[in-house]
Amino acid sequence: MQKRKDLTIDEAIRDPMIRLVMKADGIDPTAFERMLRSRAAEHASDDVLPSFLEDSGSGRARRLRHFAKPFGEASASW
Repeated sequence: MQKRKDLTIDEAIRDPMIRLVMKADGIDPTAFERMLRSRAAEHASDDVLPSFLEDSGSGRARRLRHFAKPFGEASASW
């Protein structure tokens, strides 16, 4: 099973720490939930790929190598 790092909308709305911050900031939980669900619906209807996924050719590989270079080559020793 793949682990995810982000909370779902339901988890975020129920999270006690988020609720405390919303209360301290005067945020209406119902309005916040509506906003999150609205943005999620807009995002789900977007058919546009992020620019880094549009180019699957050598340009993308070159950009990925550029970002990976500082990390060096991976090696495993057993």
